[in-house]
Amino acid sequence: TVAKEMKGAVDDANTQNQVNGVFADPRNAFAGQAICGDPETIHGIVLTGRSKADNAAPKPSMKSFHPKVSGTLNYAKAFVAALAQ
Repeated sequence: TVAKEMKGAVDDANTQNQVNGVFADPRNAFAGQAICGDPETIHGIVLTGRSKADNAAPKPSMKSFHPKVSGTLNYAKAFVAALAQ
């Protein structure tokens, strides 16, 4: 998964630079709540409610596969948990 790859990259950077960076792993916070989850906290393909920054139709909105407001709370939970370690 992407999260596993990111954790590996942080671990490698820590080793190479002799630092102690922390990866805030969001997988537990999103368990069962990602795309098609309950509740769904990440957008699937978004074709409506486009913003000015979006590409012209019929391409999907840039909101596609990005967190909803509730998903940003899941990321915040992951960051708080990482800081508490």
